[in-house]
Amino acid sequence: MITGASGNVGSEVLKQAAAAGLKIRATFQSPVKASKAPTGVEAVMDYAKPETIRPALKDVEKVFLVGPPARNLPALEGNFVKEVCAAGRTHVVKLSALGGRASLFPSGHRDSEENIEASGLPYTFLRPNGFMQNFVNYSGDTIRTQNAFYGCQGEGAVSLIDLRDVATAAVKVLAATGHEGKSYALTGPEALNNRQVAEKLSRVAGRKISYVDLPPADLKKGMLSAGVPEWFADALLDLQRLYREGGASLVTNDFERLSGRKPISFDQFARDYATAFQSEAKAAG
Repeated sequence: MITGASGNVGSEVLKQAAAAGLKIRATFQSPVKASKAPTGVEAVMDYAKPETIRPALKDVEKVFLVGPPARNLPALEGNFVKEVCAAGRTHVVKLSALGGRASLFPSGHRDSEENIEASGLPYTFLRPNGFMQNFVNYSGDTIRTQNAFYGCQGEGAVSLIDLRDVATAAVKVLAATGHEGKSYALTGPEALNNRQVAEKLSRVAGRKISYVDLPPADLKKGMLSAGVPEWFADALLDLQRLYREGGASLVTNDFERLSGRKPISFDQFARDYATAFQSEAKAAG
């Protein structure tokens, strides 16, 4: 079963799992989202409504668990784990985050990991670093319209990973045995700071793209004015602090050990997503 199947990671896991020939049930948090699923694999499941979870688990051997981006993530995933325990010995493959207790985002995931560990269920934790696709999803608009993206991570380098590789790792674990009780730190092949990212994006876009480093208070003000909830803005700022301090620069070979190939480089990602960084004036022309 693949949860969060309409999200960035879940949808890619669904795509790759189907291509690998796995028998899939994909879950969504609303009928509207479920209506977009491939025929025969959809189910509606709301983490906040335990009564929707158990029917979705019927005959499921492994679950790819993707919790929603919520302040109460451990509680929501805790509801799910209780229902999994009641349903049997389903193997939980949890999408977590690299960083442990070093920042608010990964700390919430670590709370969920501890709940799963205490449940006695077989588990595997996938702990990716920041996604390359965040430059499309969160910075794409300003890159297209202002030739710039913003942050407060200074010169801190991050071993960004392509979410397509995260999905590949998930499918490898879902399709095989031998991963029970294991955790994988998933990173890209190199750690880059945002100045280096800007240089790489500039080469692909054919124009200068700049990284603008802001004081944290200014960045938070901009996020709040854009409608970002304050708790989420604070969590993002804390993640930027971790990046700024060099706490996300670790490069591992866990992905290569799982998949048998090198992870996608940022250069390759930028080429693959080049249209997302095209200036609006050029796109209109």
